[in-house]
Amino acid sequence: MKVLYSFFLLCLLTINTVCAQGDEIDAKCYILCINSYTDASPWSSRVISCMTEFVQKDPNLTLYAEHMNVLLIDKDTILEEFKHDVLSKYQKRPRMLVLLGNPALMLRDELRKMWGDIPIILCAQEDYVGPKEVYLRKQPIRKFDRVPVSELADPYNLTFLYADLYLPENIQLMKQIVPDMKKLVYIGDGRQINQNNAAIIEEELRANYPHIKFQFLSSEKMTTNQLLDSLYYVDSKTTGVLFASWYYKSTFAGNTSLATNSHKLIATANAPLFSLNFIDIASGKDGMVGGYTNDQEYYNRRLTQVMAEILGGKQARDIPFYIPVDGAPVINYEVLLRKGLSPSRCPANTRFLNKPLTFWEHYRYFILGMLFSILLLTLLFLYRIRNLNELKKAQQKEIDMMATYKNLVNNMPLLYMREELVTDENGTPVELIYRNVNSEFEKHFYRKEEVVGKKASEIFPESMAEFLHFTKIALAENRAITFPYYFKAINTFYDVILKGTNQGNMIDVFCLNSTELHKAQQKLSATNNKLAMALDVANIVPWK
Repeated sequence: MKVLYSFFLLCLLTINTVCAQGDEIDAKCYILCINSYTDASPWSSRVISCMTEFVQKDPNLTLYAEHMNVLLIDKDTILEEFKHDVLSKYQKRPRMLVLLGNPALMLRDELRKMWGDIPIILCAQEDYVGPKEVYLRKQPIRKFDRVPVSELADPYNLTFLYADLYLPENIQLMKQIVPDMKKLVYIGDGRQINQNNAAIIEEELRANYPHIKFQFLSSEKMTTNQLLDSLYYVDSKTTGVLFASWYYKSTFAGNTSLATNSHKLIATANAPLFSLNFIDIASGKDGMVGGYTNDQEYYNRRLTQVMAEILGGKQARDIPFYIPVDGAPVINYEVLLRKGLSPSRCPANTRFLNKPLTFWEHYRYFILGMLFSILLLTLLFLYRIRNLNELKKAQQKEIDMMATYKNLVNNMPLLYMREELVTDENGTPVELIYRNVNSEFEKHFYRKEEVVGKKASEIFPESMAEFLHFTKIALAENRAITFPYYFKAINTFYDVILKGTNQGNMIDVFCLNSTELHKAQQKLSATNNKLAMALDVANIVPWK
């Protein structure tokens, strides 16, 4: 029976999650990950997934993972069997080792002996390591037995990525959200890290929260049903529950295995449940209110960065340790309300998960879009108003110029007429139509209303032929034509000027009263005639 048990245990411990198993690994370039815990552990499975994504980007690189399942390793003989299995399978030296959890450091001397000064990346939730016996016997590490990881960096070519559990911060968070908390229940399995965490929590409560009682519920001492019964009877107003993990050994037909997910039943408990694992909080299915944790995504990015540096030739001992400083409260908003707890009790820097969007968060892009549209329309309207004002000013300026022009035309001491030339189908001028006259015209002839739109042949038939003749010449030659004309009806002489406009068949007519000039010329002509006659009579010849 003992032989059978050992054989089964070895098979369970050497599961490879990346590729099919063989008796010996023959990859040319590979990374070996040794996980202290089970492959179902939320924290280690996320780290392995991160490394898998990193390795997939390099077709020449392979990742292998071995799971120790330290909960099943409680004897030196089982540990030695695991060492022998790993070292016999991986004869060729890997590019680096990634150890998840401090228990994997129990192999450090054998690994160094096998592969020499191989780079090691340690990802762990404790920044110190204890004697081998505490990991086998699942005991807390006493302070005087703790060896800081920093002391292993140089001799083992090791760098460290600390996954802090923030135990004091988690206690403070629980006390703030459950202000009447008088009892803290810590749920953990039989692994050494949970025994160590229980001792730290109890010491923290004794030092800073003496009024809060402590209880450690372990899968080593009770069944899952007993755990559920214990939680159903706690006072949800005065009790806070901090969950770590709940793995336990199960034996059936002489075979021992690990149960990993039975703890999910505790989601039905009334007491507020807090967790050390971000995944338990984020899912919301496990009923976890929240916890104080660091950014797992940033942690993963830092891990892949360190792996890249080592692949680039840098030694692990030369890479600074990663100590997270981004820890913050993470609260599942839906579970918080379901447990009857107030969000106002959460710290100011709390990161809420599954929190419904506020009105602003839900409609902010629509509101910003509307505001931008309104702003754009306002600018367009202002631009349009400005253009209209400029157009209005231009129109007013034009109106003023037209008024000035009209006043100029009306105040001129001469007659003004604008006439339109009408031609037949052959282009021969046949008529003139009045389109405008000035006040001087109205004074001497007709009012504006009586002539505008009328034919010139109807208004002044006697002058039609002469005016039509000179109008044709002025428009054809595009020049001003001047000629004298006598209006017999009013016994007035005019000097007439005809000038075409830029409107094609329109012509401006200016008539300057030259009657006095004509009379003067007539008198001068008569005087000249008389003088010529007198000279002829006197036979006097004028000088030349």
